[in-house]
Amino acid sequence: MKTNLLAKIKDNRDELFAALEGLSEEQITKIPVVGEWTIKDAVGHISYWEGIILDHVRQSFTEGKPRAMSPDETDDIVNPREAAKRKNWTWTRVRAEFEHVRGALIAKVQGLSESDLEFQVPNPLWNETGFYSIAEMIESDAMGHCREHTEQIRKWRLEIEG
Repeated sequence: MKTNLLAKIKDNRDELFAALEGLSEEQITKIPVVGEWTIKDAVGHISYWEGIILDHVRQSFTEGKPRAMSPDETDDIVNPREAAKRKNWTWTRVRAEFEHVRGALIAKVQGLSESDLEFQVPNPLWNETGFYSIAEMIESDAMGHCREHTEQIRKWRLEIEG
């Protein structure tokens, strides 16, 4: 399971960067692609949430479960705040943040055992119930989220490239 999960995490990262291949810095930083967000904004958004997921994984082993998301920190509050924080960052800095957070997630998974990856925890996200494994958390919350935005970028590219 661990080897497979690590391969999936790396492939997920590679799919994102493949979707960006050949784009100019202007296309990445100036053109709205995901709603009002540029690709740079979307990658910064992914990085922020992957950091939260990494925290959830860490908390699962230090506190026995991930801390539930605060009801005062909804998507409508967090997403604009984090986009504004990164607004004046360069594309190089945003990409480096993504690489750093994804690298930390990979390192964390490398340090976990097979049974750690099967550890069941309550879903910490708003309005979610039930339990899932650490591996499922990473697959759905990190990779699934990245995949969602990668698909939006691919769709935009198809529209502009014909």
